[in-house]
Amino acid sequence: MKLLDFFRIFKRKTFSKAEAERNTYLPFYWDDDYCQIEIVPAENSESIVERMTEIKIPADQSREGLGFTEIFEVGQMSITTFSEEIRTDALSQLLTDYKFEKAKSINYVGDKIANCETVSSKAFGFPNFTIFIETEEEFVKHIWLAINAPDSRAEISREQFKLIKGVLYSLGEEYEMVLADWNSLQLIDLRDRNQIDKYLNSYWK
Repeated sequence: MKLLDFFRIFKRKTFSKAEAERNTYLPFYWDDDYCQIEIVPAENSESIVERMTEIKIPADQSREGLGFTEIFEVGQMSITTFSEEIRTDALSQLLTDYKFEKAKSINYVGDKIANCETVSSKAFGFPNFTIFIETEEEFVKHIWLAINAPDSRAEISREQFKLIKGVLYSLGEEYEMVLADWNSLQLIDLRDRNQIDKYLNSYWK
């Protein structure tokens, strides 16, 4: 299971909040966010649409506030991100080229700090938008996003908003990826600027 894999990652190496206070960018991670908004190879598009169609009615019936009362298993992608052999250093360079800050630490569930140098998960972004990547050896295993609520729009500058759109489009063009949002049951083709604009504007109008 993806969640179990992630729990093991963070249990290996953690340190106190005081050791991370010097970091200007400290992304916050909740268990429920893991791969809920994931970026995966475009070859999975058909199966993603089928799965979203299957769970739409029960998901809508169990929706409560910003979450759900039931758990729906997404399952493993038929074409995994890891199988694409995306090098971690190449993806990291792409993100930093778009001025995404590379986090030194991740605030895990509010009470533990994970050192990004000693765990296999990395984070890049801005205070209200983070791209997490999980690595295995020199390759990327999973990519997912954490996006803050719409009422935080004031904390995203126009320049940052432009960079976010740019980096998502580059992930689509360079790596042929799509975005699967399992919270809103949306599939976004990251090779389509219009789809990206519409999706992001649903968060930050």
